[in-house]
Amino acid sequence: MYSLNIDYVIGNEVRILRKARNLTGINMSKKMNISQQHYSRLERGAVKWCVSTLVDVCFILNISILHFIKLLDSKKNMVIDCNCECVAKKN
Repeated sequence: MYSLNIDYVIGNEVRILRKARNLTGINMSKKMNISQQHYSRLERGAVKWCVSTLVDVCFILNISILHFIKLLDSKKNMVIDCNCECVAKKN
């Protein structure tokens, strides 16, 4: 079994929130002053999120960093497979 892929969970949530605000990945990358390719890697969970990058996203999307802490806390008992699919809950 695999452990929770935190970078994927955060990236996926950022993608959902970004799309809900009708922003593109290009918009986000420009606002964050990073390349579109790097931003895409963040959303896919292919690179690690650092706190400062997550804080930048929170400012841009006008959400609290607590949103992500609560999200990760809600998933702490989930087991995620290598394709980032939920396969089971830990006991």
